[in-house]
Amino acid sequence: MNILDASPLLSTIVGLLLGFFIFFGKSGLGRDKKIRLVLSALVFLYAYTTLDYYLTINIDSNSIYSGSSYLFYHIIGFLFYYFILLFTRTEVNVKKWLFIIICYTFFRWTLFIPFIQHKHINELFLATDSFDFLSLIDLEYFSASLINIILLIAAFFKLKQTPLSLVLNKTQLLHFKWIKIVILINIILQLGSFLNTIVNTNAIENYEFYMKLETLLFAVFFFIMAYSMMYFPVFAFSGSFEDLPEMIKKKYANSSLSDSLELFQLIEESMKKEQLYLDYDIKLNTLANILNKSVHHISQAINENAHMGFSDYINQYRVEDAKKKLLRPNPETIYAISLDVGFNSKAAFYKAFKKNTKLTPTEFKKRHENSK
Repeated sequence: MNILDASPLLSTIVGLLLGFFIFFGKSGLGRDKKIRLVLSALVFLYAYTTLDYYLTINIDSNSIYSGSSYLFYHIIGFLFYYFILLFTRTEVNVKKWLFIIICYTFFRWTLFIPFIQHKHINELFLATDSFDFLSLIDLEYFSASLINIILLIAAFFKLKQTPLSLVLNKTQLLHFKWIKIVILINIILQLGSFLNTIVNTNAIENYEFYMKLETLLFAVFFFIMAYSMMYFPVFAFSGSFEDLPEMIKKKYANSSLSDSLELFQLIEESMKKEQLYLDYDIKLNTLANILNKSVHHISQAINENAHMGFSDYINQYRVEDAKKKLLRPNPETIYAISLDVGFNSKAAFYKAFKKNTKLTPTEFKKRHENSK
């Protein structure tokens, strides 16, 4: 048995083990259980796909119900994008996304209803014009693949553009680069999978080779991607002490910082007097060096007393400063104000401003003018 023959079963076993490890393990994915749930769901979905391929190849490749995992293929892109949003602590309208996914799933499944009346693929080919059938499948698969690729690309840029709360050391920076590289490889593999489908599914006898090759191409890289994600903790994005891996939190549990209030008051004093928040590139490391304290103690003090992560804490000061500037007579442009208070982009400013005030900067100005 060569590696191509063994790949579906091996991928299934590895996928199941990895899925359970992510779901139950103590990793650097932070305190938000949804992150662990979504990532494990991704891995389990792919494990189900490889199991489906294995059963199809070894039990009944002619059954019309073989390849049922294909009905969930489109969910991969949505799940991965949602995982990156959670991983980078980005707010998302879950109800809106869920509605889109349900509608799209219903549409995809509806396309396959006419084919379920046949018990075997051979019957389907005999009863249906093969060209029309394959053209429909290829078109539908192209659409699903395109959506997955677009979502993967969006996830890559989201990960790349989200500011970090830490200045990374060489090891952390290497892991961060590796994660982005793996995502790019996964995008390339999605394209390769689509071409593989077009070339190898024009005849039933090619299905087996297609499924083995598909499993081999995707499983290895997908599992490496999930595994490498766990080596780059969400703490680097959130700056929240609660998002530290359990081993690190235990290390500092009995530290000298038994009461974080004193340190937090020192942080507050520095923020108000030195206006450190005006530095668009301020990180936990920067503040720790200024106050001669550890990164973890700074994060712990903010988390326990302000009840928020480092990024939100800094943005809170920036927004308060921006509100004063917006209410001045003949204020500068919103973009200029966003730069003045420490944001490095207008989009980041709008997002933080609305999170803190429930209003856009323009709405805030108008409401104040109307209240005069």
